[in-house]
Amino acid sequence: MSTSIVPQLVGKDLRLLSRIILTFVVVSLIFIAILAAIWDHVPAVVQGNFGFILLIGPAGTCGIVMLMKTNVLEKEKSTQAFIMSLPVTVKEFTRAKLWVNLPVFGLFWAAISAVAFYFAFARGLFPLGGVPFVTMVFLGGFVAYTCILAVSLVSQNLGMTVLCIALFEMATSGYLWAIAFLNPISQHIWGAVAVWNPTAVGIVAAQLLVAVSVIVVTLLVQNTKRDFI
Repeated sequence: MSTSIVPQLVGKDLRLLSRIILTFVVVSLIFIAILAAIWDHVPAVVQGNFGFILLIGPAGTCGIVMLMKTNVLEKEKSTQAFIMSLPVTVKEFTRAKLWVNLPVFGLFWAAISAVAFYFAFARGLFPLGGVPFVTMVFLGGFVAYTCILAVSLVSQNLGMTVLCIALFEMATSGYLWAIAFLNPISQHIWGAVAVWNPTAVGIVAAQLLVAVSVIVVTLLVQNTKRDFI
């Protein structure tokens, strides 16, 4: 088996997704331009809420559309049956799907996070004390996406994936609100400096550990399968 099969599968998916990715990138740039144009002309509460929606909307939607097309709809349209009829192992198939979705969404999410930090802190919307919590918010979004990606890849079921999107969205909002009320976090959010105390560092480390663990478990589960047909 040629080791080039994974890059070939990745290239195939990226070609199919290129227009979708480009569309969401353009939409995101337009939204950033709109946010920059109205920034000094609306109240701070509007800046925060409206800005958050404009920034995460395109990136989050792009990630969901990508995993739906590559992991779920591909099977429902029987494209996957053809792919798996080729000399492709389950392990190679899984690696290809992860290499398509994780880097693209990760880069998109990182770029949007950087823009959000610029508007939130460089433009003075929030004090620097909020840096640790905002970091947790955006890491939380990435962890939720990783979990949804894992479910979509393992189950390849539309209903299960949609259900997990709803559940992880609610769960992420819930635990982030709980974190915001933790005393070691809440007492520094409105402070003048970012305080990375053991609680803040521990939460961020736990988020990263969950993301990595989900990917590892996904690979292990997929490796127990013999085929997807």
